[in-house]
Amino acid sequence: MIKKPRFKIYRREKINIFLKNFYISNKSKFLKKLRKNKSINKKNTFLIPSHYSNQIKEKRKLKIIYGISDKTYNIYYSKSKDMGGDISYNILKILECRLDNIIYRSFFSYTRSQAKQMISHKFFLFNNKYLNFSSKILNVGDYIKLNLNKNLNFFDFNYFYYCINKNLTPKWIFINRNNFSFYLKRYPTKNDLNNYLNINNSFIFGNCSNE
Repeated sequence: MIKKPRFKIYRREKINIFLKNFYISNKSKFLKKLRKNKSINKKNTFLIPSHYSNQIKEKRKLKIIYGISDKTYNIYYSKSKDMGGDISYNILKILECRLDNIIYRSFFSYTRSQAKQMISHKFFLFNNKYLNFSSKILNVGDYIKLNLNKNLNFFDFNYFYYCINKNLTPKWIFINRNNFSFYLKRYPTKNDLNNYLNINNSFIFGNCSNE
């Protein structure tokens, strides 16, 4: 996971990047710092954004949200061009189908960084085989299961069942709550992604070599 100064990024990008999935503790040190800084939501009237600056900003947001480097983004951009069709949608589809992101979307972890750590310690079985790299791109039908032989003291069962009972599951993922497994039913559509991401698709073209 790319380490970044969280408060500075939040102040600059104005998006919820690092906080836990769906609910936030009111005792969070991060939130207390936000409340003290009353000028955080003020707009900078001295800066006039250009198309290039907006492009840099949206790509930067995308890399921060998914925890990827410039090199990884450039690889995904090259793949998205070869896929044909809408390049921006192809990039988002690839990122959403990463193993760490699917685990995060399936409520097995609070954050994508936690999902990366769980994968590296082999807490999941990918098609009944151990897998320890989080950048794996899932295909439709790929089956993921929590390794119940591991020490699960870290796993928040209350959080998992809360999200399932509230019907927060993404439409493109099927979750089996009985044996703690899930699989990719289909690829997310543009409308699906619009409900989960605050990204302007028209600005995420190009590689990151000039950033």
